Amino acid sequence: MEYTEEKAWGYAKEKNHLGFMIQRDLPGLLAKYVKPGARTLDYGCGAGSMIPLLKRAGLNVEGMDISANMLCVALHDHKNTAFTRINSAAIPRPDASYDLVMLSYVLVEIASLSEMKAVIREVKRVLKPDGVVVVTVSSERKFHGNWLMVNNNFPENRTLTSGCRVKCSVADSEVVFEDFFWTDEDYRLVFSQSGLSVLGFHQPLGKPEDGMPWKDELHSPLFSIYVLGR
Repeated sequence: MEYTEEKAWGYAKEKNHLGFMIQRDLPGLLAKYVKPGARTLDYGCGAGSMIPLLKRAGLNVEGMDISANMLCVALHDHKNTAFTRINSAAIPRPDASYDLVMLSYVLVEIASLSEMKAVIREVKRVLKPDGVVVVTVSSERKFHGNWLMVNNNFPENRTLTSGCRVKCSVADSEVVFEDFFWTDEDYRLVFSQSGLSVLGFHQPLGKPEDGMPWKDELHSPLFSIYVLGR
């Protein structure tokens, strides 16, 4: 997705796009794998939406992204965080620099498995031997179904094949996200071919105690979270 200045600011203002369930479950998942103070890279940080969550977890975080417009928003909103503009699959840091690398909704924006593999191999290069990578992507079911949080009623979503374009928006929002559809099998193949193993896998579901009028979220996942290591 090409982020114009207008789209970048619109994306940043849409505070719910990360997903209530991601915000609910991710801190506990991180606590299982990394310690407070862990040096963390938010790769593909965009406007910095994940930065507050990572800092609340006690992590020492910096952000990197390919979009100048998104980084302009991130710098404005998160003045005490270091941000770097990069090219895809190029991280200007030495080998074994990070305890944790986060990729939040990054792989869904990549148009080919070959580029995705290049990104994951570069992430592996800067990962410490005992470090972990946490990848959040859309689930295969996100683009069909009746959701509280997501509007997926777009023509692009009617026939889904690996690598096809898909669209969705946060419910009651005018911000449209244009991504690529990849299956769980696609992601796992890329991880394996890049030299990383799946240590954990989590698909958040809505819970009655959330106090939300969930629809399909109660029994079908919108998101998939992979925890990867060597």
